[in-house]
Amino acid sequence: ILDFGFWIGQCAPVLQSKIQNPKSKIVLSIASALVLILTCNVLAQRQAQLSWWDRSPEARFGHYVIKSDLPTEQVRDIAQHMNLMDGQYAGLLAFVPVRVEEKMNVLAFSSQSDYQPTLGARFGVNATASGGMFFVTSAGTALAFFTEGLPQQRIQHVIQHEGFHQFAYSRFGDDLPPWANEGLAEFFGQAIIVGNTMTMGQCNPRVLIRLQRAVDADTAIPMSRMLSLPSIAWGENLRNGEAALYYAQAWSMVQFLVYGENGTHASAFDTYLKHINSGLPAHEAFSRALGPDIADFESRWKKWILTAQPSAFVSAMERIEFLSEGALKLNRRGIRPKSLEELKRALQELNFEYAMTSHGMQATLQASDESMFEIPKDALCRDQPVFVVDRTKPGSLPLRMRKLEEAHPSPSRITTNGLVPRNLAVRWIRNEDGEIDRYNIEVR
Repeated sequence: ILDFGFWIGQCAPVLQSKIQNPKSKIVLSIASALVLILTCNVLAQRQAQLSWWDRSPEARFGHYVIKSDLPTEQVRDIAQHMNLMDGQYAGLLAFVPVRVEEKMNVLAFSSQSDYQPTLGARFGVNATASGGMFFVTSAGTALAFFTEGLPQQRIQHVIQHEGFHQFAYSRFGDDLPPWANEGLAEFFGQAIIVGNTMTMGQCNPRVLIRLQRAVDADTAIPMSRMLSLPSIAWGENLRNGEAALYYAQAWSMVQFLVYGENGTHASAFDTYLKHINSGLPAHEAFSRALGPDIADFESRWKKWILTAQPSAFVSAMERIEFLSEGALKLNRRGIRPKSLEELKRALQELNFEYAMTSHGMQATLQASDESMFEIPKDALCRDQPVFVVDRTKPGSLPLRMRKLEEAHPSPSRITTNGLVPRNLAVRWIRNEDGEIDRYNIEVR
């Protein structure tokens, strides 16, 4: 069928020019059109039957080679973000030379149903319950993730976190201890990207509260264990349901070393990473760079944790996702609040909850928690940042959008005011039927 279809496509114009009878020309035109339609259908079916690996094109974008079934424009956006982050990794860790050949391969999947089986069949990687990962196997190495059902900022967090693991492997191989590897990955994962500018040092309120409670209850992981834990034991602890605390404490140790006590440990931390890069054993590298007194280090870290404050932007980013999920659920019930107070009251009456999972840190955000409707003020914010909720006004929209809005009203508009470095806004996205079923959180 395919061969015949291609032959018709090439020969039909020649035959048309030689036929004099108008009716015969019409018949030939209809016949060739039907054959070409059949050919296109066969091609589409064949494409659908191909494996993700066979149907996904591969191209180089700057520093990365990306294989993906996502739309080209989306792949370009991902590539731009990844190249920006790679420049940040390399710039902030310029003192650490490349030690292992860089293989900057990226597998970007549109669906989770392709992500898990492809990694399993082609690389022998178990990707169950993960949203993304960097892996090294005998069959290949790559950074892989999927985008299905995830807001843009969650995808970017995965890219920033796993992208660091990919960068770190070229500088440290397998020698970087899990606490430093995961701590730095989450340190970069929490960074804010606005245009070509990155803001570091963000403190997630959910993570910070968990750590403060652990320190108060004396259930924090002993520092001697964190520093000496090998990769295999780290993985076992994650499978035992302790992932949230391990990831949170690893991030906090890096945050403390970079910013704690007025940044007095930052230079020593750089020295520690240099020692690891040169092949020095982890315990010796820590002792030489930061001192042998682990108990003193732990005591200083605990004091810093108990006084640390959450960052406004990362708090707003997480909470506006919670509010968006709630507004979407209310919209399906025909409820569209006109203010933040109305939104809060409606969600609390529903006992609304939203489960959030990111790199082992799991939490159920609840409308009964008043802080979900607030943004903490930090040193970057001049005024108290707030959420703003109101309704879309159809009269201000273009005619086509106005008709869509009247047929399928959008949820409440949700934005922020007074947030630094930029404010946030929820952009509701309509499906093919005109109904709103998802959203993006955009930086204004």
